[in-house]
Amino acid sequence: MIPLGAIHFSPEEVALILAILAFGSIALALPATLTLAWVGYRRGTTRPAANALGYWLGGTALSVATTALAAGQGLGWWSVPIGWVPTLLLAAALNRSPR
Repeated sequence: MIPLGAIHFSPEEVALILAILAFGSIALALPATLTLAWVGYRRGTTRPAANALGYWLGGTALSVATTALAAGQGLGWWSVPIGWVPTLLLAAALNRSPR
């Protein structure tokens, strides 16, 4: 049977859909964010693991936001590698700069 009206989701279904989207966006950002985390680990002086975690969280936020903006422009799946660009550029710049 084809639904003829609006589709209604329960709050639990909405939460599940948002959780899947959040996990998927974080997983798709891993190639860029792990690179930035490695740079953060190498730049860390006293606590390199904590520094790497901070760089990873910041890189994830940057990559997911850029991917969402590119997807909003209608770029489809091309928005995923476009979302990696700012994070990878940041990793390259931080890798070359002194501590």
